[in-house]
Amino acid sequence: MSSYEGIATMYLSMPMAAQALPVLGSCSVNDKKINLKFPLSSVSFDLPEAPTDAGKDLEFKMAGPRGEMTLKISYKSDLKAFLGTGVQGGQNVLTFVFYRADSPLKHLKSL
Repeated sequence: MSSYEGIATMYLSMPMAAQALPVLGSCSVNDKKINLKFPLSSVSFDLPEAPTDAGKDLEFKMAGPRGEMTLKISYKSDLKAFLGTGVQGGQNVLTFVFYRADSPLKHLKSL
């Protein structure tokens, strides 16, 4: 079973502002289950398949209360990490990166 940890950013749209407010959170992946935790909320869902270092890019859709979101996850060999984005209505609403627990990227959590 593959296990990863990482960081996530959710972009909240404010009703009276043109910009979205980034909210920093954490990310964990165990086999096909991904958990994204933020200060005021969390979300977990199953990936179509467990991520692997040499695996193919994942792209899938999720339905939510504000419509459909397209999620894309790809492995970046130079970082030895996976990068993911969630796009809804043409806007990035979610970004995340996850990596193995022994990766030097684990220090990003202290930023």
